[in-house]
Amino acid sequence: MTRHFFNELESLKRDILSMGGLVESAVAQATNAFLTPSAEHTDQIVDGDAEVNALELRIEEECLKVLALYGPTAKDLRFVVAVFKITNDLERIADLAVNIAERAKGAALEGVGPMGQDVREMSDRVQRMVRGALDAFVSLDAEAAQNILKADDRVDDLLRDVYEAQAAAVTGGEVDFKAALRVLSFAKYLERIADHSTNIAEDVIYLASGDVVKHQY
Repeated sequence: MTRHFFNELESLKRDILSMGGLVESAVAQATNAFLTPSAEHTDQIVDGDAEVNALELRIEEECLKVLALYGPTAKDLRFVVAVFKITNDLERIADLAVNIAERAKGAALEGVGPMGQDVREMSDRVQRMVRGALDAFVSLDAEAAQNILKADDRVDDLLRDVYEAQAAAVTGGEVDFKAALRVLSFAKYLERIADHSTNIAEDVIYLASGDVVKHQY
């Protein structure tokens, strides 16, 4: 392959890392805004989604250009395919961060249900999954990616615990349904972010080893 081809691959990697940094920051800001709760900076998170969307389109166009011009094979082809898929998952995570930011506004104005340790642990774990999936991509570490897949089980367990806690709070008259629903929505968005992080980890494993682990977890 030509030097231009390898420069294109490096450019793709830089762009997806830039996108990943924006997404990771958006998730951290949005979750913090909900847990506080505070409406401060939520508009900034929503506005930042446009930059993520623009990067997604640019990366997809670059992937298609590389496929059309250079016809990569073997590991290079896996890299381009993985980047294409990871970009989509990052965009979806950014959208979920926006959803959380919008819920944070409602939480700040109208209150939320009880946010116990389960909610906070879930938030911490999901943020670590996003960061860990991106780190695994940078280092092409299949073992680290496998750990992301395993971490998803605990997030699923915590989601069930949050649902049960909010249902008990509503039944016991501690909080109204709308306030509890905000927490439930927050927890569900976190669980979906964890799922997209798992998708990224699966793509890293495919990229690093050629093994397809999708749907095994």
